[in-house]
Amino acid sequence: MVLVIVLGVALVAFARSGREATSAPRLGDHWHSAYDIYVCDTFRAKIVDETDPNGIHTHGDGLMHIHPFNSLASGKNATIGQFFSAYGGRIDDTSLVLDTGEEIVEGGDCGGEPTVLKVARFDAQDRDRAPDVVTEDLADVRYLKNLEAFTIAFVPEGVEPPAPRAERFTFLETVDPRALSSNGAGTPTTTEG
Repeated sequence: MVLVIVLGVALVAFARSGREATSAPRLGDHWHSAYDIYVCDTFRAKIVDETDPNGIHTHGDGLMHIHPFNSLASGKNATIGQFFSAYGGRIDDTSLVLDTGEEIVEGGDCGGEPTVLKVARFDAQDRDRAPDVVTEDLADVRYLKNLEAFTIAFVPEGVEPPAPRAERFTFLETVDPRALSSNGAGTPTTTEG
């Protein structure tokens, strides 16, 4: 009886781990999400470092390109933290390190109030829908589907982050996964159209 219980528990655990390993985005998927970085009342420059060891990167175009090369960037591991760490940056619950090496830390003055780091998730296909705003475990914010948009914002506690700039959505709508290919180093290149 004990053997049956142990085998049953092991089988359930194995099935769960297999399901998580194959959850989206999977190897072979090619998703895009617009993003913007907003500090107090100003949008910041795009990240331009294209380093990508695992399959989540940017081409300096204001988009996160999510097409996992391996399990480190697929399923539950496909996170915003993976995007920032690809180029040596970082996001945690209180700070963000950009590709320039600049570190932005919450608590800065914004109209007399301290800033808080927030990640707002928007649906690029339903822009009238209110965003989901996250303030904890920011590095673990997962990509849930193709055509999302994110604003990583340092704003006062009661302020909702704005949607990314309109041109980010416009470019997101024009990106065609068939225009992307991988070069010999495993780093994708984009042809604009």
